[in-house]
Amino acid sequence: MPPLATTTRNLSFLDGYLYRVMVDLLKSEGASAGLYAFYEDRIENEGRALSLYDRAIFDYVLANFDLVGRQIVHAGIGLGTLALALATAGYRVTGIEQDEQRFRIATRVQGAVRDAWPSVAERYAIVAGEFPTVLGGTALLGPDTVLIFTNCGATWPEELTARVIASLASCGDVILDTRLFGQVRNSPDERRQLLDRLRTQGMAAVPIPTSPPDSYYHHVKKRLG
Repeated sequence: MPPLATTTRNLSFLDGYLYRVMVDLLKSEGASAGLYAFYEDRIENEGRALSLYDRAIFDYVLANFDLVGRQIVHAGIGLGTLALALATAGYRVTGIEQDEQRFRIATRVQGAVRDAWPSVAERYAIVAGEFPTVLGGTALLGPDTVLIFTNCGATWPEELTARVIASLASCGDVILDTRLFGQVRNSPDERRQLLDRLRTQGMAAVPIPTSPPDSYYHHVKKRLG
């Protein structure tokens, strides 16, 4: 694992670089071309590329999962800020994005990083399509996979939710926000219902204490025995 000071310095430099890329994209493409209000607000009001949850999940993954033996799959990458941060740290990362506009912009961001850090780009692949269908027949859902869901607040049909939850047991570890997993769950009761559903599927979920405000990240994995 790289020294913490080196990782922190690289992450800060990546944040500034990605922010400049996103500003240029907002000026040239407009928010409706894939940035949408979510990233427009981050650019104009927060002045950064990496969100609070990007940094929190980055720190958690780096502290808990081996760089060499594990691979990262991030379902619903948006522009790919977290995925790129993890690739910068040294992980092999596959990002999945279903939204066509977001995928196009994420590819532009990936290209900008390739120009600056070719070695990072080599560790980072983007796949267009719906999770988990797009990964069928691949080795990307396996015991060495750390599967990550961050801001997945768009309402999934029940059939898709069932398929996604069924896929979790294939992975060694899963990180998800119970508030923004397939739909918005603002109430504790709604989030508890999701946790109960995961348990009935043989999964154990442990809260991640460093979750940022209004986030309820859990480390989910298949129960032993």
